[in-house]
Amino acid sequence: MGLIERAIGAGEGPTDPAQAYARLDGAPFDIDAARMRKLGVYAPGSSGGPHAYELRVIKRRLLRRIGFLQRAGRDPRALRNAGRQRNLVLVTSTRPGEGKSFIAVNLAMSLALEERIPVCLVDADTARPRLRSYFGFEPSPGLVDLIDQPDSDLASVSRKATGAPLSFVGEGTRVANPTEFFASAKAKRAFARLSLSFPEGLVLIDAPPVLATTETIALARLADEIVFVVEADSTPQPAIASALDEVIEINPNVSLVLNRCLAPAGGSYYSAYEYYEKRADAGGEAAPEGQGDKP
Repeated sequence: MGLIERAIGAGEGPTDPAQAYARLDGAPFDIDAARMRKLGVYAPGSSGGPHAYELRVIKRRLLRRIGFLQRAGRDPRALRNAGRQRNLVLVTSTRPGEGKSFIAVNLAMSLALEERIPVCLVDADTARPRLRSYFGFEPSPGLVDLIDQPDSDLASVSRKATGAPLSFVGEGTRVANPTEFFASAKAKRAFARLSLSFPEGLVLIDAPPVLATTETIALARLADEIVFVVEADSTPQPAIASALDEVIEINPNVSLVLNRCLAPAGGSYYSAYEYYEKRADAGGEAAPEGQGDKP
């Protein structure tokens, strides 16, 4: 039973979010489960094992922080009438190679496949796009085109998985000045449009590393929640602190995920994504949250 069912009761609620999602258009694609498993990504049939457990811990904390369970099971029409929901989630890191894209695609797959929560996975790392490689997609119109052409149809820049409430928007056309581009009013309207298109779901945005570029700070202004990925025993603490200071100055809604952390007693390489909460009122200290919790 998924998080939504546990929160509202199985079979309750006027509308199934996955059914509501079926109204959205986009070029269809099939999820290649074998490819995903080979890449270490959550795939159809991956509901057991430590990988799935770790993702459940992260999902529960994330959904709680954005208030998702309070709106779970509500009629999507009522949610749309209520205006934009807190559903824009930015995933970033201090520097390249820490696994932010890996975390983003795993969260998207797990939320869509296990929880049946509609997810729109967006690649905003225009300089080093990685997400489409997980799905085997070729370059195509995407986020930049949606921003640059406000009247464009969302279906023209998105793909929709068959059999799962998952949409994908790639990076799209290269842009000369991404920081200025993502700080524009057009970008703000485009992300608001994405948010409003998934009132009963989430929009997961894979952003560039904070210290590698400057556009992530512009994107952070648009996000409702930021998932900050840290590679265990690798990223220098001063670099992490510097990146977090930059982000929190713009958006205090930041949580940390420790990636590539070996679990005790010889656990798997994926074990465990440790989940932390960065509180703006805690004097800049990162406090452990959720360690030892059961999903």
